[in-house]
Amino acid sequence: MKTMKQRFQSILALSILSVMVMTWMLAFGAPASASVQPTGELTFAALSGKYEHDALVVKGVFVNTSDVKINKVEKFKLIVKDAAGNELATREWDNDAFLTGLSLEPGQSQKWDVMLPGAVQGADLKSLDVTYQMTCTTEKWDGRGEGVHIFIDKRKLNPEVAPFIKDGSMLVPLRSTLEALGAKVEWNPETQTVKATKGSDVMTFKIGQKSSTINGQTIQFGVPAQIVDGSSFIPLRDASEALGCALFVRMHNAKSMTIAIVDKQ
Repeated sequence: MKTMKQRFQSILALSILSVMVMTWMLAFGAPASASVQPTGELTFAALSGKYEHDALVVKGVFVNTSDVKINKVEKFKLIVKDAAGNELATREWDNDAFLTGLSLEPGQSQKWDVMLPGAVQGADLKSLDVTYQMTCTTEKWDGRGEGVHIFIDKRKLNPEVAPFIKDGSMLVPLRSTLEALGAKVEWNPETQTVKATKGSDVMTFKIGQKSSTINGQTIQFGVPAQIVDGSSFIPLRDASEALGCALFVRMHNAKSMTIAIVDKQ
């Protein structure tokens, strides 16, 4: 049985986690084009769009950041608008083979290229706004424990050292996270500079400095990459967005949070 001191330490640890998570959620709620706060059991988001002949093709993604397993989507209605709020296309699906075969555990995601014939032509597709209605079947999921659960393209990130929150930013182990995001990491110990290459994207930054470059353009991290107790850490949101990823966040309760990261490509 736990002693009174052990019980107090457990309660204190959970309280600290709760405060840290709430602080990060408030910071995360600040405007950020690639960050999404899901509200339903299953979220759908547009990653990009392009015209092909008379159709609009939307590269989208379903993301499950709920605490239940999604077994299938029976009905789905999608409305796509441009950044100005002009409706470009709408479409409905009923018992579609892809959607009824969709099965996602908490933290998992699935991309879907949506063909929308007869869409309004010539709109600026740099930013798309989607609204949707869907009917899902779900089942209870008992696989989630307490703490922060991070998934990158369906794979759960199991950091070798625990993430932590500083000045409103969540810092995660540098090398393992960047590699999970699909980047090749090069470390210069003399200058304490990191070069992360992902496809044609090249990001460079220096430990202890907020300034970073992505493809030669300067960006600013919320907090600098840093070394703590011999381990290197990087701000999760800043690194993910710089390397072309979208983030989906949900806090389930004071003790549990899910973060799903999806490559936009």
